[in-house]
Amino acid sequence: MSKIGIKSIGVYLPEYKLTNADLEKMVETNDEWIVSRTGIRERRIEKNLQTSDMAIKAAQDCLSHVNVKPDLIISSSGTGETNFPFQSSRIAENFGLTETAGFDLNAGCSGLVYALSAGYSMIKSLNFKNVLVTASEKMSSFTDYTDRASCILLGDGASSMLITNKDPEHEILAFELGMDGTGSSLITLGARVGNPYFWQDGQKVFKFAVKKVCDVINSLRDKVKIGKKSKLHIIPHQANMRIFDTVASRTKIPASDFVMNIERFGNTSSASIGIALDEAAKQGRFAKGDILFLVGFGAGLTWAGAAIKW
Repeated sequence: MSKIGIKSIGVYLPEYKLTNADLEKMVETNDEWIVSRTGIRERRIEKNLQTSDMAIKAAQDCLSHVNVKPDLIISSSGTGETNFPFQSSRIAENFGLTETAGFDLNAGCSGLVYALSAGYSMIKSLNFKNVLVTASEKMSSFTDYTDRASCILLGDGASSMLITNKDPEHEILAFELGMDGTGSSLITLGARVGNPYFWQDGQKVFKFAVKKVCDVINSLRDKVKIGKKSKLHIIPHQANMRIFDTVASRTKIPASDFVMNIERFGNTSSASIGIALDEAAKQGRFAKGDILFLVGFGAGLTWAGAAIKW
């Protein structure tokens, strides 16, 4: 069977930067406190566009690099502005697509990897050829800027990938997916009669994240043969720098092999892995043949991993 993999990547990031200094004027906090606990110094906030608009812009960036039309669109989001129209239909409308399939999914911060796995499976089993995957999150729409525990974490952004079985640039090798529903109430986001909120049990989520990121990395290591000349890179959901310091120590993977940009973008939920991947690729961090582990974790409680041969 033909290889299935990533053909193109795209992102959208808002221009406006909300810095820790800005937050100091809004809530009782300070830069040292935020950085020491999260690693975040600033995050992007979208002032004008809706979540689906950001998804469209990331898709436009992705498709601008290739001359194909997707026959399937899968969109990840937990912060969409409407239930109907759903995000993938808005994207199809933007591109004038009248003969394409599409649906949205929500798997929390693991959503991008879940969407990739769904697209991969549908190429493999249902004869789709070019699947556009997007992950767009306007976390600021659900952020209470009087709550210093949560408002310091969250940012906005979108990412997109085209996966295909027609000469992919980067082969998808394996997936690892899971969920522990008994922890479903540990991360919540929504609105209480019009008042937005994001809440998590930080201590329990931290322990869950460390364990599951380690488990996913070890599982993907078992599934994928990493040659002596291939370098391993970990691109995790950008949630908290302390999580990855702990994971690096436990897995004995150098911290420098983790792709991190949380310092400048904060937690953008399911969009974060794609944003980090795109930036690192543009910086030339990956060589041909390197192995990349995309590792998501979050609300649900979900976890997801994908191994990519660059």
